[in-house]
Amino acid sequence: MSGQIRRPVLVPHARYRWDKLRGQHQLVFPEGILVLNAPAAAIVQLCDGRSLDDLRAALSEQFPDGQPGADVPTFLERLAGKGLLRDATDS
Repeated sequence: MSGQIRRPVLVPHARYRWDKLRGQHQLVFPEGILVLNAPAAAIVQLCDGRSLDDLRAALSEQFPDGQPGADVPTFLERLAGKGLLRDATDS
């Protein structure tokens, strides 16, 4: 994917889920599963086409004692590179 993700959204074949049996946040897709930590899970759940600034603001509300927004662009680019995320503004 070229350029920065501005309005992240999961691709149709990827979805977030909480695995109650294993106690894990997961991003599932046909080729596999990514186990997510709490901040990564929060980011994935906010990938609904909102702007990157709105996503960071929501993260700041969820994690007031930390700075989880600092690594958001890198994390989103990694997901996009795996084909799990796209920019909602792309056709």
